[in-house]
Amino acid sequence: MKLSKNINKVVLKLLMLVLIFLFSPILSQTITPQVINSAGGNWTLPNGITVSDNIGEPFVSTISTSNNMITQGFLQNFVVANVFSVSIIKNDVSCKDKNDGNISTAITSNISTPSVKYFWTPQSLCPLDDCSSIDSLKPGTYTVTVKISYYINSVQFDTLFTNQITINDLNGPCKVKIYSGITPNGDGNNDVFTIDNISEYPNNRLIIFNRWGRQVYETNGYDNTTKFWPSKEESGSIGGTTYFYILYLGDGSEPIKNWVEILRD
Repeated sequence: MKLSKNINKVVLKLLMLVLIFLFSPILSQTITPQVINSAGGNWTLPNGITVSDNIGEPFVSTISTSNNMITQGFLQNFVVANVFSVSIIKNDVSCKDKNDGNISTAITSNISTPSVKYFWTPQSLCPLDDCSSIDSLKPGTYTVTVKISYYINSVQFDTLFTNQITINDLNGPCKVKIYSGITPNGDGNNDVFTIDNISEYPNNRLIIFNRWGRQVYETNGYDNTTKFWPSKEESGSIGGTTYFYILYLGDGSEPIKNWVEILRD
């Protein structure tokens, strides 16, 4: 009788353990993957990229449930970051409506000859994406993305940076500069009356007088190239002396009055 009671107690305990197991939440834990060997090393490839690994195998999942995961394997190859620095130099336009602004980039690196691509916006500035600098820029905002490429099993690209650069018009309207001497000897240098930046004033009007007050030249839209003084026909015969001019810029400003001298050897 006593033995039967003991058996009943054991059966009851077993039943309670089963119920606890069935209805209790399953405890779980996460095992942090660890490298368990010290093999491998560092190598420098011909292009200067440094590579480090130990075995070269990726971590793989051996057991995976909703509550538990056990992994095995070793570190996969990875590239050690190289040091790059990029500097940008820009020059604003000299005056309004000029297109003499420019932007240049310079890259320094701890690898000797990285392959670099420059992606400019608008793309028409450099269709082949190989321009470290661009010029003939008008005032406005330009964007450049600099990328390097290297080869590890296949061509890899890394973006170094993307930046917006603004070319400013800091000096306002372009001021004309008028030269006071002409040497019409046919050598292509200073053969005509030259006015710098006159193209910024297309509505200009120029009148030239000799020393006795007789008008010898007049034109609208003087531009130094298609409209110029003295003409090729008269440059060989015009006398070496002083002339006087009146220049109307056509922008409402006061006319510019001064003198210009033709010099002969």
